[in-house]
Amino acid sequence: MKLSAPALLMAATLPVLAGCVQDTASYMIDGDRNHSIVVMRSQDLPWSRNLAVAVTAARQPDCLGGLDIKGATRDTELVLHRAPEEYPEPIFILAVGNDRYAVSTQSCRVQKFAQPPADSGPEIGRFKEVGGQFQYVASGK
Repeated sequence: MKLSAPALLMAATLPVLAGCVQDTASYMIDGDRNHSIVVMRSQDLPWSRNLAVAVTAARQPDCLGGLDIKGATRDTELVLHRAPEEYPEPIFILAVGNDRYAVSTQSCRVQKFAQPPADSGPEIGRFKEVGGQFQYVASGK
């Protein structure tokens, strides 16, 4: 069997494209898939070390909102905390490397803290790769 030039070119690019990342993991609040925090990672160029991370706060059907975070890498720690009750509305705090983000499923907003809070609250889980799969892993598991 003889392959055409376009077929050979496509076959040659497959190993390069295989290095791209595009995956999603969710923390379902109280086990409800309509009430969740979703983290999606994507890498546009296989040789790039940086990933784009999109964080979405969802409370369907009432609201959905999020924020794109640039400059994370595949090994950047993504740690989810239940924030202390001192905030005006219940929030979670997502630690992405050295940065902290307030995640509200009440107002469905994600915002970067100008200064990381002194207390992020207890860690409830991490978004990470396990066995090659990106997933949410609850603390203590």
